[in-house]
Amino acid sequence: MNELLLRLLDLDTLSLDSGAEFSFERPLPPWAWALVVAAALSLAWWSYRRLTGSGAMRVVLAALRATLLVALVVLISGPRLVERTERVERDWVLILADRSESLIIEDAPTGADRVSREQQLRDAVRANWQALRALSETREVVWLGFDAGAFDLRTTRDAPPPSADDAGAARSAPLASVDLGQAAGRRTALGASLEQALRRAAARPLSGVVILSDGRSIDEPSRAAMRQLQAERVPIFAFPLGDADAVGDLAIRSAQGPGVAFVNDLAPVTVQLERLGADADTPPASATVRLTDTRTGITLAERRVEVGADTLSVTLTHRPSDPGDTAWMVELIPDAPDLIEANNRQTLALRLVDEPMRVLFIDGGPRWEQRYLKNLLIRERSILSSNLILAPQYRYLQEGEIEVSRLPESPEEWARYDAIVLGDVSPGVFTQSQLLTLRDHIAQRGGGLLWIAGPAFTPGAWFSTPLADLLPMASAAGQIAPFSSDVLVEPSSTAERLGVLRLGENADDPWPRELSDPRTGWSTLRWAQRIDPALLKPAAEPFAFAVPLAGPGADERFPLVVSMRYGAGRVVYVGADEIWRWRFGRGEALPERFWLQMIRLLGRESLARSGQQAILEANPTRAVVDQPVRVAITLLDQSLIDTGFGSVAVRLERAARPGEESPTTFELTLSPEGEPTSASRSSGPRSFATTWLPSEAGEWTVRPVEPGLVNLALRAAVSVSLPDDELRRPQVDHALLARLADETGGAILTNDDLSRLAELLPNRRERLLSERAESLWDTPLALLLIAALLTFEWIGRRLIRLI
Repeated sequence: MNELLLRLLDLDTLSLDSGAEFSFERPLPPWAWALVVAAALSLAWWSYRRLTGSGAMRVVLAALRATLLVALVVLISGPRLVERTERVERDWVLILADRSESLIIEDAPTGADRVSREQQLRDAVRANWQALRALSETREVVWLGFDAGAFDLRTTRDAPPPSADDAGAARSAPLASVDLGQAAGRRTALGASLEQALRRAAARPLSGVVILSDGRSIDEPSRAAMRQLQAERVPIFAFPLGDADAVGDLAIRSAQGPGVAFVNDLAPVTVQLERLGADADTPPASATVRLTDTRTGITLAERRVEVGADTLSVTLTHRPSDPGDTAWMVELIPDAPDLIEANNRQTLALRLVDEPMRVLFIDGGPRWEQRYLKNLLIRERSILSSNLILAPQYRYLQEGEIEVSRLPESPEEWARYDAIVLGDVSPGVFTQSQLLTLRDHIAQRGGGLLWIAGPAFTPGAWFSTPLADLLPMASAAGQIAPFSSDVLVEPSSTAERLGVLRLGENADDPWPRELSDPRTGWSTLRWAQRIDPALLKPAAEPFAFAVPLAGPGADERFPLVVSMRYGAGRVVYVGADEIWRWRFGRGEALPERFWLQMIRLLGRESLARSGQQAILEANPTRAVVDQPVRVAITLLDQSLIDTGFGSVAVRLERAARPGEESPTTFELTLSPEGEPTSASRSSGPRSFATTWLPSEAGEWTVRPVEPGLVNLALRAAVSVSLPDDELRRPQVDHALLARLADETGGAILTNDDLSRLAELLPNRRERLLSERAESLWDTPLALLLIAALLTFEWIGRRLIRLI
């Protein structure tokens, strides 16, 4: 019977026992149905009241017609079977957990101790997990991590009940755990991450957003996002991480040592200090900068410093006594609690060489400065020297440990010397070829050149020679004139950074006060050259200034000792020849320290390149994204130069970050640099360089991949950071979180508030009604009913002979 009825009703998706209800597509109110029935009865009665025939038969026929009319109205009203179902859509809760690197900072207060913000976050989630898990039983809880953008965190759920046979039931199972991952994001964009999270929950009933963060961000939520939250009445609940009271962070920005140094030489280590997050109104922070030997733990040097908003440069010096490879550690020890301890230490590798320097000293006559400096070089055990006087009016004079029969002519002969000292000597004693090879020795092999000014030839006579490029000042009209009065010498900050002009007895007294006091008499120099600062070349840096005591420019500062990098080497120009006068103050100590520190500075840089076949350099070694970095290779070995490289390929590699399977690598091509010389045309270029714009932050390593250079173990390191690096301003920004909560009607949560988060969130569940309908007006049963009524009426009318 049911099968027959289903066929008559033409039901496809509904069944009679599924709870379906009868209804009309165009329903009429009860009073309208009463009118329809009354009108049908009246019309049927009016149709048969005057006809002949049996009264009972006419009543039956009138009833059939009335029924037919009512049936037509019923069919016009659209009879149908409707199955209605109702479901509840759970509201969503977005939980955004900060996964940026700033969470490693240990400033979260927990009683007497401080833990990292990351530990504070994990402890809060762990302590309130049962409440958060219960929240997922009644709401759709979506865990998202964020740094520069939002991303899903890995979650697991309890097994769904056995009756659950669809994905929806599986999703509704309570959360079992959430994997927060590692806090390693290099920048935080809270605004962009919030907008991504809102797009994730688009068209969903959203009851709230929970943000677990320290508030530090490079952006803020846009006005459109805030208007959307306010319009939909979605509150933001923020759980601040870290300490709201700002804790300063002192950091070592960079530490640079000589790399290679002579035993018993003063080895300087220059340290750049900064206070992250400080501004002009922030008071300076006190700390101790300490240099220690990593093998023995012995403190080699230390200084007290005060670091404000500006970068502070500090130079620590030590005189090593044992040769070999070693490592020194620079450590910053703040007096107050510090945010990030990881940036308070840096290690420097150092190679200490116990071998004498080789110095060639050439002067034009036996003046006082020449005599004392010559004697100093001869008695100094750490120096092997050859001291020459070359001038037409003097016979050839030679003293020292190294005997020479003639002046060096080839690059190999000049390479025997770590430093060349040129006094007031005429350029005419050299051939053009000797001057060219000397210039190449400085520029390409990293040799050092020390000029000592004089009244006859230096520097005036040298401006028209190939060594004019090695003078730190440009040619002036006429010879540079001397001061008309005595001068005092005053060191510059550059000298401190490079560890020269430290003439005092200890590190706390680098420049004796007597040298700045003209009343001593011996501290003043009676002859010195007046060098106009405007004449200095762009690369020149003053080591010391001359301060005239009278005459034009009195009390002004003029460059006296000037240094300049030239190619791979360094040049130092001393614009006076009366340093010997300081002997009257403390004997040989002051002049000896002055000259030895200058010569050893030049020798250290030459020594660092000695024995190397090529040099690979990347400058600067600390850069930011999109900042140009110059990558260059200089060939020192003639056999490599003779190979005739047209270009040199290097590979740059960034170490893999957490979550990455392999490091990032790519190659650069270095092109020949500089104008070709006659030598390079016959063999090949010596220098190759290019500019690299780093697009990713990280620790990069540069190595050559060119055949012939791969086995030289050349390597350069570049540390690239983001301009808005997460740790550049590590202080929290709880004010931003409070403002977001206030503007959206949310609140700032404490650890206890997390446990009652379900009570704070509004109920945004939605009841959704769905229905399935099958029409009955066009079914076979409806057609049979109308046909039957018409047929019965027609038969009845035949029976009473109305037709």
